[in-house]
Amino acid sequence: MVELREVKKQFEDKRVLDGVSLAVEPEERLVIMGQSGSGKSTILRLILGMLQPDAGSVFFKQFEITRLKRRKLQQVRHHIGMVYQYSALLSSRNVRDNVALPLEELTVKSRKEIDGIVDEKLDLVGMKDARDLMPSELSGGMRKRVSLARALVLEPELILFDEPTAGLDPVIASVIDELIINLSEKSKVTSITVTHEMASAFRIGTRMAMLYQGKVIEDADPKTFKQSRDPVVRQFLSGSTEGPILEGSQDAIAKK
Repeated sequence: MVELREVKKQFEDKRVLDGVSLAVEPEERLVIMGQSGSGKSTILRLILGMLQPDAGSVFFKQFEITRLKRRKLQQVRHHIGMVYQYSALLSSRNVRDNVALPLEELTVKSRKEIDGIVDEKLDLVGMKDARDLMPSELSGGMRKRVSLARALVLEPELILFDEPTAGLDPVIASVIDELIINLSEKSKVTSITVTHEMASAFRIGTRMAMLYQGKVIEDADPKTFKQSRDPVVRQFLSGSTEGPILEGSQDAIAKK
């Protein structure tokens, strides 16, 4: 479904991705973990074609994203849904209009057809009764649900989640996790989730990958990942202040 081959990306003097290769199979739920600034969200933007790699290739199915012309890229994006970290709802539009936006902009469906799809997707995420509310009237968890409904309206084959439970309390975070799992299984979609939340990562993922210093240092199913002997992975999972992660940061600071 998705493949990155030896992808490199640098911003000014910081090498964020240094030869990253990943392949995601259909209906997998890949979770990408790593420190802040490790390149997790950069990978999502590369898959969407919002960024271009400095080297390497990015594929969605048979399409090489890095080589597509603008019009073809837009067509390919119809098959990819994106749920942003802060939901990215338009404050001036109600829930119905926010969810309908991709359909209005990218299809020629009638108002009646769009309303039917919007109601169906809102019902899937338990938000049908909120269709007339404004984003300012929604809680954080409700905004995430609406954002997920919007990502589903074009019937994507792949959904990208950028920190889907950021800022939510543990109970609501669990609800969002279960929603992601159920929708993925019911709709048979593939998903890639970027998160710092360990509990969410192990609930959602059928496969885990960890980025460190621009490379994938671990790529395994959750059980194997949890038993990793890599000292960086072990420190990240435990949250310990002792280990190579902070030592690396202190060395970098000392060189400045």
